[in-house]
Amino acid sequence: MYTYTTARNLYGTLCNDSSSANLTVGDSLINDSILAVRSIRPFAFLESVETLDTVASQQAYQIPNSIGDRLNDLSVTVGTTVYMPKPIVDSDSWKVVLSSNLGESDAPLYWYRQGTTVLIAPTPATAGNTITFRGRSRVGFRTIADYSTGTITSVANGGVAVVGDSTVWTASMAGRFIRITESDTANNGDGMWYEILSVTDNTHLTLKKPYDGTSIAAGTAAYVIGQVSGIPEEYDIAPIYRAVALYYSKEDSAKASVFWRLYDGGVEAGLSSVYGGAIGRMLEGTGKDERHYLPPENLDVPDPNVPPREIDTTFS
Repeated sequence: MYTYTTARNLYGTLCNDSSSANLTVGDSLINDSILAVRSIRPFAFLESVETLDTVASQQAYQIPNSIGDRLNDLSVTVGTTVYMPKPIVDSDSWKVVLSSNLGESDAPLYWYRQGTTVLIAPTPATAGNTITFRGRSRVGFRTIADYSTGTITSVANGGVAVVGDSTVWTASMAGRFIRITESDTANNGDGMWYEILSVTDNTHLTLKKPYDGTSIAAGTAAYVIGQVSGIPEEYDIAPIYRAVALYYSKEDSAKASVFWRLYDGGVEAGLSSVYGGAIGRMLEGTGKDERHYLPPENLDVPDPNVPPREIDTTFS
């Protein structure tokens, strides 16, 4: 997996120009290329799921910032019951819903996106129920160098608590990934990447998923924390190839062609109509999993001329 630091260093090597000025340009080109890769298709790995709690008598809820412009669905969990309200896709139908005066209930029927918020009808009656948003994840620009100061002294197999020594971990590292260096000696890591859920203090952090390697106790394992692209590890060289192709587009058309083909077979540059390269492998490798973000068929959208059905407020 390429972090911000390893990606920019490889970019400089492939350009045969590791000057500070070119690496700065490379940062922009790589970040732009990450967005380009993510826009090719609504890949399953782009999905993000976030939750909020209902507030009594509050109809509007801010869509979590980690979800971008594609909100796929919304559900509300009340106790053990999961409600899947129907999406309203146009303002006229939503006006019909509002004019029906559905009041308040913990059994939602409809939701409507309005800018960066969603409106739920009927309005939630009580606080503390869980609203689950599922949509396309957003990605920020990678700008922060890898961090590897200190060592890892403790993490248990199957555990999520990581303890460091001489480390200065900060809360902003949540969402980045950590890899504990693999070695043949005891008290070292498994060389795999793990997302950081949270950072408690300078020497304690929590993983999002359990650690799969051999337990470390009183260790001095090397590690690295870095920003990653969110593209699957098998294909995350693709943005680097595209950035290098853009670099050579003004310098050397022959080399540019080589890297365009390494990137996507030359499709974006008009060299081919068939995907190949890293993007071709990604399309082939993830093609069977493309069930997310497809528009739902036969949405039960209220007819503007027919008021919504009455609410059955009985639920388990």
